[in-house]
Amino acid sequence: MKITVFAKKKQTAEGKKFYTYLTTLHKKDGSELVAQVRFTEEAGNPDPKNCPMNIEFEKAAGNISKREYTREDNGEIMVAHTLWIKAWKEGEPYVDTSLDDFE
Repeated sequence: MKITVFAKKKQTAEGKKFYTYLTTLHKKDGSELVAQVRFTEEAGNPDPKNCPMNIEFEKAAGNISKREYTREDNGEIMVAHTLWIKAWKEGEPYVDTSLDDFE
């Protein structure tokens, strides 16, 4: 599989800074699924300075989990998806085309 991974800098309430990784997966029916990406210790994380970046991995080296949680601000029940990756390699260079439709 080929996906684009984005890094987002976060901070805990105690002040510890860390990065989370996000992607949008495309299903066969054309729908999209936004997921957090987690890498095993053996696989290692991409360098956040290189993100967004394209990566490649075998489907056998990944799996998706989902969990339900309740938002604290309004009590709404939400579903969060996580893509777990055991092995990956860098893909072709990322090209940002988000502004191609603008003059």
